[in-house]
Amino acid sequence: MTLRPRLWVATELYFPEETSTGYFLTRIAEGLAGDYDVRVISGRPAYSERHLRVSAREARAGTRIYRMPATRFDKDRLGRRLINLLSFSLSAFCFALARIQKGDLVLVVTTPPSLPVVMCLAAKLKRGRLLLLMHDVFPEALAATGILKKSSAAYRLLARLFRVVYRRFERIIVLGRDAQDIVAQKTGMTAARLPVIPNWGDTEEIFPLPRQQNPFRSAHGLDGKIIIQFSGNIGRTHDVETLLEVAQRLQSDPRFHFLFVGAGGKAGSVRAEIARRSLANVTLLPRQPRDRLNQMLNASDATLIGFIDEMYGLSVPSRMYNVMAAGVPILALAHPRSELALVVTENQAGWALSNATQLYEVILGLGEANGLADAQARGDRGRAAVERHYTLAAALQLFRQVLGEVPGELKLD
Repeated sequence: MTLRPRLWVATELYFPEETSTGYFLTRIAEGLAGDYDVRVISGRPAYSERHLRVSAREARAGTRIYRMPATRFDKDRLGRRLINLLSFSLSAFCFALARIQKGDLVLVVTTPPSLPVVMCLAAKLKRGRLLLLMHDVFPEALAATGILKKSSAAYRLLARLFRVVYRRFERIIVLGRDAQDIVAQKTGMTAARLPVIPNWGDTEEIFPLPRQQNPFRSAHGLDGKIIIQFSGNIGRTHDVETLLEVAQRLQSDPRFHFLFVGAGGKAGSVRAEIARRSLANVTLLPRQPRDRLNQMLNASDATLIGFIDEMYGLSVPSRMYNVMAAGVPILALAHPRSELALVVTENQAGWALSNATQLYEVILGLGEANGLADAQARGDRGRAAVERHYTLAAALQLFRQVLGEVPGELKLD
């Protein structure tokens, strides 16, 4: 038995979930287990690994996992997804109220959006010390996706609620400089209370592979093509429409093929548009297992990461770091001051774009002399940037610094 501060990590998604939030929170919690008595309040698998049966309690990699009971309806149906998040949040609140002790550190992620609200209440009642990991900004993200109108009474009520709740956290950790800007405006908090800790690329699992000898290309009949990929969550905040528009303009050019890989709220509309426009140069594949991730990422000559205009500062795409780790250049279709565009521009790891015309011209340029060589050079610079700046070790060191600024009480493990 040793004396260490106790750190609670509250997140709906956690091991064995390998979707973005689950992957990152698992690595953060396990990476901090040498310094803290880490205990995780999570949900049961309800996304990519919902078929797995897991224990309600589990010890793993120096952490203790407590999985909350909750409904597990189809997450792509908004009404049913709301029931899921509310049932999980209620379970997490009751558990936290019974288990958190005075002086415990409580790190909460904004997934689902109700979780910071209930964990803030529980931790304040039990005199814990609160930190928030901001993956998405609410309710602004709900307005950006069209779920709520900013003029509605519901939006105004939620805006006041979240502003009050967010200000109760001693630190809000954001993923990018744009998010820091937006949260500072929303809460009035200083930059010192809004540290930036970016996500990272897995440089051991994800690494460059020769494009033309990639078995993923061969398996899907893509050999000899210039591949433009959109992969990961195909959600309501992502600009897939612009890529489909460019694919239509290039459908008579046999050099190019467009590959969508993933699932989400817009996957159905992508499928419908492929059929409606008769886009033989576009392929839509389901989400791939993690053991194929490296081949899938390396199958493309350039990968598009695009957001609708309203998403500035509201979400930072974690996928960009693995795309960079694969040595693939990024087509960043986003606000020029977004973290995505800044990272791509600062590291010369692709192209920062603002409209369909620019995207069309860059893609068309890949088919010209030295076009692919230029793309490869940009991809190589992206890989080098990940190795220098965007690693798990670098992120964990920043988490230790931030947690050290909000010290918890020492307790026996």
